[in-house]
Amino acid sequence: MSALGTALVFWPAAILMLVWGLYVFRTASMARAGLLLLGALGLEGLLFLALASQFLGVLMILMMSGEMIIMVFFMVMFMSDPGGLMGMDMTHDKRRSAALAAAIGIGLAVLAVATDWPGAVVSPDAPDVQAIGYEVMGRSMFSFLFAGVTILFAMVGGVLLAKEGGRLGLAEPGDGTSRRDERT
Repeated sequence: MSALGTALVFWPAAILMLVWGLYVFRTASMARAGLLLLGALGLEGLLFLALASQFLGVLMILMMSGEMIIMVFFMVMFMSDPGGLMGMDMTHDKRRSAALAAAIGIGLAVLAVATDWPGAVVSPDAPDVQAIGYEVMGRSMFSFLFAGVTILFAMVGGVLLAKEGGRLGLAEPGDGTSRRDERT
């Protein structure tokens, strides 16, 4: 992609990503906040793609889309008002939070401008780049897959244990009756 094409994709996507990220904290709906966060992180994946980092871009889009959709499902299941009809406020201690966010943002902007970034681009055939690729996609792949399945089992177990009545669906602890028996 040419420099002009990169700039035409990068800057609008970066601005839209920041706007959607801010709206995550301005909406009264947890479901909308999750979907806005999904959009913002999807745009971050687009930024990686625009900067010719295809692996990170696709990885970011795939990981964040799965993660955010699962988060929205959990919010809809467990929140008393996931649609935001009761006027929820997602910000706490607004003055100090805004001051801290502004200070960190300004500090990171100064750091980004003051850093002496390398001018040379490493070629994809460089030995270090290939070694990292072989490591991630080779012997470490099993560790990533095992961690993902473990997290999935932990989420399913958390849902089963957190629902009313526990995993057996008992009406009262120790009474031996199931709530399913009471409905029939």
